[in-house]
Amino acid sequence: MKLHLGCGTKRLEGWINIDSVEACEPDRVHDITTPLPYEDSTVDEILAEDLLEHFDKYARYVVFYEWARVLRIGGKITVQVPNFKKLLFRYFKFGYDHFVDAVFGENLWESRIYIGYFGNHKWGYSRKTLEEFVQTFGIVAVKTDEIGLNLRLQGVKRKHISWTDLDDIPIYSQANKCGKGEEYVSLKSAREKIQCFQESSQQSFVR
Repeated sequence: MKLHLGCGTKRLEGWINIDSVEACEPDRVHDITTPLPYEDSTVDEILAEDLLEHFDKYARYVVFYEWARVLRIGGKITVQVPNFKKLLFRYFKFGYDHFVDAVFGENLWESRIYIGYFGNHKWGYSRKTLEEFVQTFGIVAVKTDEIGLNLRLQGVKRKHISWTDLDDIPIYSQANKCGKGEEYVSLKSAREKIQCFQESSQQSFVR
């Protein structure tokens, strides 16, 4: 079983093409911010192109956990995200007008399907931070390529990681440190606050 997450209008033969936007006509309409409808360790391969950057620094842990959870040991995952360091270099070299869309994302998919707030980019990655992030979930980066303005990581799941293993991870916040909050919050605390927000607002936290 192979999952193509956040497929948009790019439907791949032999894959289960999943997207939250019904207008994209995926095989399965599913909000990626909610648990995937598959059992643990039942998926052979996952493809997520231009998707992970649409989740903020806290939500990305909750979302990616689901990807790793359903992937079997030895299963493959390919993640493509914008190369934030390269985007910033282009921004400073060529100017704001040319690259601000690439930095912040686009809400009108293919200039015809409005996907709302989900279209915005909410986090940036370098090769180092992307590889370290997936490793947190028991996934080893086998290869990471720079393709144009993107990073494309191919990884293999080596071990299963539970929430118990993850909940003590400290997440740093420069804004809170210099403001009125804590310098670090645990992933467990962030998860609980995300869940509370979802329940109180009755909507996905990325919408």
